[in-house]
Amino acid sequence: MDKFKFEFVTPEKLLFSSEVEQVIIPGSEGEFTILAEHSPIISSMKAGLIRIYSDINSVPVVYFVTEGFIDMASNSLTILAQNAIEKDLLDDQKLVSLIDEYQMEIDNTDSDIRKNKYNMKIENIKAIQSDI
Repeated sequence: MDKFKFEFVTPEKLLFSSEVEQVIIPGSEGEFTILAEHSPIISSMKAGLIRIYSDINSVPVVYFVTEGFIDMASNSLTILAQNAIEKDLLDDQKLVSLIDEYQMEIDNTDSDIRKNKYNMKIENIKAIQSDI
């Protein structure tokens, strides 16, 4: 299978840069897969797990992300995540801490739009807690 260039970054650092065969992404409208020669796409991400396959038969490198954006163009994928933690370093306490942080945001705003946004983030995190 063909490979494509992939870079995964947060505001703090470059997490991953290599040629890969497949990346599975928690898109804001649902999970989707990027393969070589994928059509150009820009999408937002929701909290979830990114699975990076150097080749299809390999064990994936997995990161938990809170949110971010992806850009696929010219056979090159870039992911910019607000926060990312390698799955092996993630524990339930970190997820609970994120939930508490988002709950504080809900408690400190009068905006229904912001409350809904943070409630969706909490639900996304709760949904993946069983995967951790």
